[in-house]
Amino acid sequence: MAFIVIRPRVLLLDEPLSNLDANLRVQMRNDILKLQRKLGLTTIFVTHDQEEANTISDRMAVLDKGVIQQIGSPMDLYDYPVNQFVAHFLGTTNLIEGEVSQKDGQAFLQAGSDLLIPINTSMTAGQGSVVFRPQSVLINPETQLRDIVAFNGRVGTKEFIGATIRYSIEVGKNKLLVEQDHQRGKPVLAENSKVRLVIPKKQILFIEN
Repeated sequence: MAFIVIRPRVLLLDEPLSNLDANLRVQMRNDILKLQRKLGLTTIFVTHDQEEANTISDRMAVLDKGVIQQIGSPMDLYDYPVNQFVAHFLGTTNLIEGEVSQKDGQAFLQAGSDLLIPINTSMTAGQGSVVFRPQSVLINPETQLRDIVAFNGRVGTKEFIGATIRYSIEVGKNKLLVEQDHQRGKPVLAENSKVRLVIPKKQILFIEN
C-alpha cells in the first residue's frame, strides 16, 4: 500500500519503480494510480518504460533532446504518432521509408523494388514513411478480407515473448515484424517457410518525412 505524508500542489515522481522486479512494479504502479486518483493530485511521472507510461497516464508528453514531439492520451500517441521518433518510442513498430507517387488518383509509397503500399495523403511526390504495428499484420489469414495490402514473405527469426511470438518476416530486402498470440499447442512457423502477410489499410499510417 502506498502512502503520502504531505499534500503538494504537484507531485513529481522520477522513475520511482525502476529498481523493482516486474511483479512488484505492476503492483506499485496500481497503488500509485489509486492514491493519485483518491487525493486528486496533479502528478508528473517520469519513466522510460512504455508500459508504465501507457497504463498510468491520462496525458503523455514524448520528448526528444528536450523538445516536446507530441502530447496526448497514450492511445492517441500509440495509434497516431506524428513522426518517426514517437512511432519508434512507443512500442515496437514497422516503419518503412520510401518515395511518394501518384497513379490514377491513388497515392503510393514505393520502398525499393519490393514494396508498393497505397497510402492516404494529398502529396504527389516526395519522401515519406508508413507505420504499422506488428499485431496489425495477419499471417496466412483463412478468410478473404477487403481493403488490405498483401505481401509474400519468408520467415526469418522468431522470438518467444510469452503472450506473443514475434516473427521477423523477409519481404524482398525489407524485414517486417509480425506478432501472433501464443496459445499452448498452437503451431509455430518454421524458419524459412513462405507466408502471406495481410495488413488492413486502416492500420497503415502515413507520415511525411
